[in-house]
Amino acid sequence: MIELRDALRCMQQALQNQSPFLWLTASNEIHALLVGDGHKKPAIPNIISLFSSMQKHFKNLATKHPEFEKKLIQACHEVATSAEKIRSSTSSSIDFLNADAWLTAYRDSVRKQDLLGHKLSLPQLIHPFWHNSEHAQQLYSIIEPMIQAIEHLNTMLHAHVPWQQRTAHAGYDQITLAAQDDIGLVIIGVPEQAVAQGIVPSCSGFRAVIRLRFSQWSPGKVEHDITHNQTYALMAVPIS
Repeated sequence: MIELRDALRCMQQALQNQSPFLWLTASNEIHALLVGDGHKKPAIPNIISLFSSMQKHFKNLATKHPEFEKKLIQACHEVATSAEKIRSSTSSSIDFLNADAWLTAYRDSVRKQDLLGHKLSLPQLIHPFWHNSEHAQQLYSIIEPMIQAIEHLNTMLHAHVPWQQRTAHAGYDQITLAAQDDIGLVIIGVPEQAVAQGIVPSCSGFRAVIRLRFSQWSPGKVEHDITHNQTYALMAVPIS
């Protein structure tokens, strides 16, 4: 779900910035996630399953907390509507992506490790094909219901799972997960000001203990670990 969310956001960014190569990259990633490609399995079945799990969770909460039943049932309806948007837009999106000669050529060039499409003259054709981006807007109009559904689910997950505020002392922190914690995903949130300075996190370790190290990326310089304390937020998302 997160990979598809990020690919859809990249597509939006490509249209805003009029960036055809970013649009091609995002479209290729979306195609891989929708139909499956190589090591990637189709993402939609898992996303629909996630919607279903959210519905069951809200129904269980409504049973346990009658005072919130009305709001929780409304949340169930919103989840069902979002799931239907995903189902209705998936087929038409796949049809468009499969039938598009430009995107097909770009996918072929990526498979052949010709990432810019030199052998197919894509760099020379990019501006004539892009023109006024009507083509890209057409795909966006097809895929927009999917964007709305994914963003809605993302918002609900963020509202359901709290953020923990933590500090990486001298740029390092260790996250310990209790054995009984049924955690399936750990998300690290970095302040926007730190990201603007090139400060990014990297993780290592295993399921129970995660080691977090912050480093800084600067143009024309090698990556180096930071030595000052860095605040960040942690979201530990349970599997069920």
